[in-house]
Amino acid sequence: MRDLGLMGESTFSLWCADVGLIPNGSQVDKTGWDFFVEFPFDSGLTPHELHKSPFECKIQVKATDKKDRKLQISLLNLRRLITAQMPAFFVFIEFDGKEVAQRAFVLHVDNELISKVLKRLHEIEQSEKDNNFNKRKMTIHYDESNLLSQLNGDGLKDRLLHHIGDDVSEYIANKKSHLESTGYEDGFAQITFTTEGEDNLKSLIDVSLGIAEEVEVAKFKGVDTRFGILSKNPSLSSDGGKLAMPNLGPTAEGKIRFREDRLSSGLVFECKFYNSPFNVMVPDELKKMRVEGEFFDLKFTPYTGEANYSFSFGEGIRLEVKKFRDAIRLLNLLSTSGKKVIAELIVEGLSKLEFSVGCNEQEFEFSKELKSLDSAVKIIADFDFTDFVDISFDEVSRYGTQISQMEGILSSPSNLFKVEFGIDGDGYDPSKETACLFLVTTPIGSHVFGVIIVLTGDVEEIENERFRLLTKNVAVEKRIVSEKDESIPNEDLVSAIETVEKRYDENYSVVTMFDKKC
Repeated sequence: MRDLGLMGESTFSLWCADVGLIPNGSQVDKTGWDFFVEFPFDSGLTPHELHKSPFECKIQVKATDKKDRKLQISLLNLRRLITAQMPAFFVFIEFDGKEVAQRAFVLHVDNELISKVLKRLHEIEQSEKDNNFNKRKMTIHYDESNLLSQLNGDGLKDRLLHHIGDDVSEYIANKKSHLESTGYEDGFAQITFTTEGEDNLKSLIDVSLGIAEEVEVAKFKGVDTRFGILSKNPSLSSDGGKLAMPNLGPTAEGKIRFREDRLSSGLVFECKFYNSPFNVMVPDELKKMRVEGEFFDLKFTPYTGEANYSFSFGEGIRLEVKKFRDAIRLLNLLSTSGKKVIAELIVEGLSKLEFSVGCNEQEFEFSKELKSLDSAVKIIADFDFTDFVDISFDEVSRYGTQISQMEGILSSPSNLFKVEFGIDGDGYDPSKETACLFLVTTPIGSHVFGVIIVLTGDVEEIENERFRLLTKNVAVEKRIVSEKDESIPNEDLVSAIETVEKRYDENYSVVTMFDKKC
């Protein structure tokens, strides 16, 4: 005469009533839930929370005199619970043959349980057996981790809220997202196709590396997959067509080092590494990889030593000055006939890969640009300038002479400076040592670098009012840096030059090679 089901439902309803929860019972027990539980509105809501709805959840109550902590439930009912938008729970009440509940357990229908049920449903759907989910069952387990600390309404309510959280709309959104994505972690389809001939196989590898756009394939078939289980029927099928792989991402990112020999420090560049997924299926001589940098693209077959590379310094390409200098150095290195450059690929999660790159016999056409970039690197170091300075190939070519001249001024000894000047008007005393002030500037990519230098020494008269400075000493009195698009007011330059003039006025005849009116 003992009705465990009614005892469990009555106990659950009593606990709900104790804390103001509203347990709406299911009239027909075919929907997978026994109670649709509504929470009361929270009191003391702020104006930003007035629009929020109270919490709601579906609950299936199971009463038992056993302690085996498991229960078989039809897959149809489980499917209803896991796909419900709102939170869902199992409440297991153990009576141990007594009149009142001895223990209670709350099992949340969480992401893990959702995935397990969906996987089992998909296995049955794709099998050859009858997929009547109402007759198929799945065992649900619970344990001490699900135990209620209090056998009353407070214990029940606290455990439900613990799983739901503070925002039911966020809970629903997360559950919806998991329902849609679980089982697709390793892909959503399996595609099989056939290529005919070695040329097409090579093209297929090129497509997978982003080198080629498409390749001819035969007998193309796509099958949906979830949880690693293939669907019985293909989603698409064709006797032939073209395969493209747009929007390819790199396999990994890291650095590549090019060495002239094993004793050299080498040139290091950041890069993206592409490894074809078809490399595991083809003979070693067909395996190909790709390394892409900011200005170069390198394709190589590690087992044959064959490598092809291309450089791009054209319109729109800007590199940090030292990186640009190293790029031209690399191009120079690869232009040396008869050598094999050692390349070392270092990417996270992979063993260091070493291969050789053959050098082409070709004339190196960028000696002037390399000299200018060397000078630019030295100027930036001399200024102890640590901000980012980038440059384009066009800027290197256009201002290379100025850059090299500036570096020469900063590094040359005094005997290399030759200065001749004329004097208009009175006030110049050639019997005193002369100090000649110069403002020298040069653009270096995104910035302009300038110096106020002073050459000192005796003078000799060449002809009437024209003199030649016999330079004894060179001093850089002021270093100036500005961004290329930021003009320095002329009054600031005049002020800086006049400050330098004052340092030399007492002991020298000062000649300023700068028009203060401009």
